[in-house]
Amino acid sequence: MKNQFLKTTSFLLCALPLSQINDALGGVNQESKKPNVLIIMCDQLNYKALSCYGGKVNTPNIDRIANEGIKFTNAFCTTPYCSPSRASIVTGLYPHQHGIIQNLGGQQKEGITIQDQTTEKILSEIGYKTHHYGKWHLEGNSSYLPYYPDQYDYGYQYKKEMFDAGYTVLKDDGQDWMNFYGQYWPVDVSKVMLGKREHLDSLWKNQGFKDFALKMGRLRLKQEDWIDDKVANKTINRIRESGNNNQPFMLTCSFIWPHDPNFVPSPYYEMFDPESLNLPLQNLPDERFEKSWSRQMVKGYGNEGLKEFLRIYYASVKYLDDRVGKILKALEEQGILDETIILFTADHGDMMGNHGMVWKSNESFYEEIVHIPFIIRYPKTFKPGISTIQTSLVDIMPTILSLTGGKNDKEIAGIDLVPFLTGKKNVSKARQYSFCERIAPNPNRGRKVVASMKGAFMVRNEKYKLIVYPDGGLYLYNLIDDPHESQNLASVSKYVKIKTELSDALTKWLEETGWKGVEVKF
Repeated sequence: MKNQFLKTTSFLLCALPLSQINDALGGVNQESKKPNVLIIMCDQLNYKALSCYGGKVNTPNIDRIANEGIKFTNAFCTTPYCSPSRASIVTGLYPHQHGIIQNLGGQQKEGITIQDQTTEKILSEIGYKTHHYGKWHLEGNSSYLPYYPDQYDYGYQYKKEMFDAGYTVLKDDGQDWMNFYGQYWPVDVSKVMLGKREHLDSLWKNQGFKDFALKMGRLRLKQEDWIDDKVANKTINRIRESGNNNQPFMLTCSFIWPHDPNFVPSPYYEMFDPESLNLPLQNLPDERFEKSWSRQMVKGYGNEGLKEFLRIYYASVKYLDDRVGKILKALEEQGILDETIILFTADHGDMMGNHGMVWKSNESFYEEIVHIPFIIRYPKTFKPGISTIQTSLVDIMPTILSLTGGKNDKEIAGIDLVPFLTGKKNVSKARQYSFCERIAPNPNRGRKVVASMKGAFMVRNEKYKLIVYPDGGLYLYNLIDDPHESQNLASVSKYVKIKTELSDALTKWLEETGWKGVEVKF
């Protein structure tokens, strides 16, 4: 009788989809397995481009994560630079704490090492298989970490693959090739930008990044040849492999777009007619950024060039959303969509033409580059909704560890968002201010803030933002009445109390987080 029961049970289980087998067994495996973790991260993504945040691009797949999860409306990067913000994601610390304050490869030489306590390191020690595909930008003397056994990176694998295959080898074919950090990409440049070529060539003759702006256009390669497609496929393949065992994974899918290079293949390039695009408000209330590359680009190629930039920017966002859709489908096919914590975010934003600037190559703290998309989907713990909690990239580590049972024995700056999202703690007890910073490089390009180093800082609450620069520049904006940040209220007597409140909050934060640089004066 017992054997007959086992035979019958085995037959019934074989007839069930993979996603229902655990339920049929009484949920034993379902309960014993820890949740998977999937971080989907974009580079330089302005949250206002996404339709779930009211943006121009129809992003149904990212919108799905938002609609089925929690969308944060007050999330901010720790600095509007790639490497520092990425280090904050994996360590739960602000840049002046973890010491990666500039982009790796330039004025910063020391990146993340095995000595750093990262989320992936902690989870790998409790049985997770950890993977990172795409842009890393935290490499130091050692490019790889043992908990990333199959890391796939732009600089170390993809660039070499494309060069070896002959795709990015400069050819004398009479067509345009964009020189992107020593790698050549075949691009069809629009007639508008071709008409500006001679003028801009002369105007930007000493600018090392000029090719990126001069040769925006249509990438003359198949859409599957770009790294973000390969990164999505590697993510999907890993999901498929992981879905067949009971070992949880933590997987970071790190896209490069919509960060430059500003080109995109067909059919995406043709999806947005530049003539139909409305130009953003380009108020120029502050001359502080007049010489920045962000503004020089827009001043050089004008409104027509800005529309071409936006066309490509929007197209690359659409490209990424399609890849996100494929990743979600893979999770569903493996029956692990609801068993996976999905976190969607970006390391920082892009000016997207606002204030007469594009990219992030300026010293501002405008919303366009510090405000980021931040979405968490995990239906086993979170009901769908919108959160207005002041949220930072440093919160990713403690939140993931809370959901997975990982333990960190070091003090961090981030907070666990879980109790606030589940109602166990009142949101009034959550962080009331968000902070962002720009720190001068270490004289030796190392990972230590010394007494001579200066910093610019931003503190923000729901309504006001205060910014202080090392040269004494002070800016206060009312984000409700002046969402475009065009009126500096720092010297208006009516706002003295608000300015004092925010400056006190910033001073307290600097003390609590161990700022060792030049004293900040208001």
